[in-house]
Amino acid sequence: MTTAPQPTLSASHDTPEISALEQVRRSAQALMAEGKTDEAIDYFVSALAAMLRRTKDLELLVAKLRSERVGTRSERIDPRQLEMLFEQLRTQGGSEVAVDAQAEAREDAALEQQIKDAQQFRKPSSGRRPRRLRVRDAERHVHHLGVPEAERICSTCNEEKKRIGADVSWRLEFVPGHFVEHEYRKDKYSCPKCREGVTTARAPAAIINRSDAGASLLAHVVVSKHVDHCPLHRLEKQYARSGVDLSVSTLSDWMAQVADMATPLVDKLSERVLGTFVVRTDATGLKVLDPSSPNNIERGTMWCYVGDDRDVVFRYAPTGEGVTGPWEFLKGRKGYVQADAASVFDRLYNGEVASAIELGCWCHGRRKFVALQDMDCRVAYPLKLIRRLYRIERLANLKELSFAERTLLRQERSQPVLDKLKRWLVATTTTEPPSADLAKATAYFLNHWTALTRFVEDGRLDLDNNLCERQMRAIALGRRNHLFAGSHKAAARAAVLYSITRTCAQHDVLPLPYLTDVLRKLAEGWPQSRIEELLPDRWKAAQATSA
Repeated sequence: MTTAPQPTLSASHDTPEISALEQVRRSAQALMAEGKTDEAIDYFVSALAAMLRRTKDLELLVAKLRSERVGTRSERIDPRQLEMLFEQLRTQGGSEVAVDAQAEAREDAALEQQIKDAQQFRKPSSGRRPRRLRVRDAERHVHHLGVPEAERICSTCNEEKKRIGADVSWRLEFVPGHFVEHEYRKDKYSCPKCREGVTTARAPAAIINRSDAGASLLAHVVVSKHVDHCPLHRLEKQYARSGVDLSVSTLSDWMAQVADMATPLVDKLSERVLGTFVVRTDATGLKVLDPSSPNNIERGTMWCYVGDDRDVVFRYAPTGEGVTGPWEFLKGRKGYVQADAASVFDRLYNGEVASAIELGCWCHGRRKFVALQDMDCRVAYPLKLIRRLYRIERLANLKELSFAERTLLRQERSQPVLDKLKRWLVATTTTEPPSADLAKATAYFLNHWTALTRFVEDGRLDLDNNLCERQMRAIALGRRNHLFAGSHKAAARAAVLYSITRTCAQHDVLPLPYLTDVLRKLAEGWPQSRIEELLPDRWKAAQATSA
């Protein structure tokens, strides 16, 4: 039996549309001439289906490009999409997953009301706006403004007015930062009789060898680049406006020596991260200058690891391979590891490198549905269910539940939502062709369902890996400003400084006073056996105790 040729809709580069249609017409005419009418009709239908799939892919691409052009758009679900979805389910009648729109709306409304009640109970709102700006650690000057004597006489009875109080108002001014040069004159003493045994006054220890840079200046350079994302050439101009000429090469050398001093701190952070209940990890690219490369630039990888106590560790690797990244850092781990579903992490779970427990990320899977929400109203239902999972977590946060209470809440409230979502995923997978975008999105969830649903087992587990991804925003912002690292060694040192500054951010520690104090203590010979006392959280506790 002769089968009809399969339409590919591929054509020459001159006139693709005309050539494709001409190919379909000629093939159909050949089948009709042979008397194979049914096969010709099947060929037309196949060509139309291929064209529709191609049109759908192009529409999806246009939607993605439009969203990228106008900026990041909201991932909220349009209520009209839900209406279209429920209407479609009603008209189909034979849907494999029955969805009660009214029941879903009632459940969401009840959850939202519980969240509102928890918000009011936790933080009552006064409804009044603050009267003044909130200023932290600012220099304050009190000015007393008196009334002139001539105005103290009452214009009605000519009696002298009595003081009854004072009105208070505030005004915030800005004083530009400036340099302060300290000159140390060290007294020298010697014996006038034997003229030996000269004694010289002890000066403060130098932070780095053969440099006049003080701890506060070095801290400011680090914070300017790795917290404020200011390139060193721009910082050079700022310092020049303040009357100090510092070259970019000098600033770079300072950064390198500060990173070397801070390396023991990051090593201790790494030990604490590896000992936590959950290790969150992800990676991002970084351009690095490399004269040995044909293009004089290579793309390295910044691996990020975050522990339970919000310690952050960055590690640089020249490539994105696992052998220089998570396989090395997490070798032998047996606890939870939360990451996306990239294949580079597989060896951490199958025993080749480690026997860790995989914990999935709901945000990675959700984005696949978000990308389709402009094209397919059916994704509105799974997005609605995923949002309900996060609202349940919001309710637990507002109620400040313990880990055990959160686990119980998830088993009672989140598990039924997961059951609904899985039924929809299975039903959709059986009706969609494997090449369809919706089928690929559902396949991600089903293939990683065990890892994605482990958060129900323990209240200490998070739904997503967003905490780790937020740390890498500092790398992304740095790429947009100083573009690349000067060398592979410079990138490795940058990872040390990013580890310190991002850990400070997680523990609400101001990086400038922290680095200023820690650098001074390290320069004065702080013992390595007590290095953990200088980590941001321990330093913050010590400062609070001394205060």
